[in-house]
Amino acid sequence: MTAKNATISPELFARVTEEAAAEGTTADEIANEAMKRYLAIRRVDRLQRCGHKRAEELGITEDDVHRLIAESRAERRR
Repeated sequence: MTAKNATISPELFARVTEEAAAEGTTADEIANEAMKRYLAIRRVDRLQRCGHKRAEELGITEDDVHRLIAESRAERRR
């Protein structure tokens, strides 16, 4: 893998370095894990926004969700 650089503040780097030493890992591994989690959270956020938008278009409210899930599961069991 080709290394890429990102700039972070000296204070944050010091904290990450300390945490890495305490965990027996590297600052690079912590940075990679943090970025993976960040991207996963952003993906979930986008999916939720899309779902909320679609629910609004269909006139579905939060009160409808449990009923619709139960109906969908019942249909699958048939």
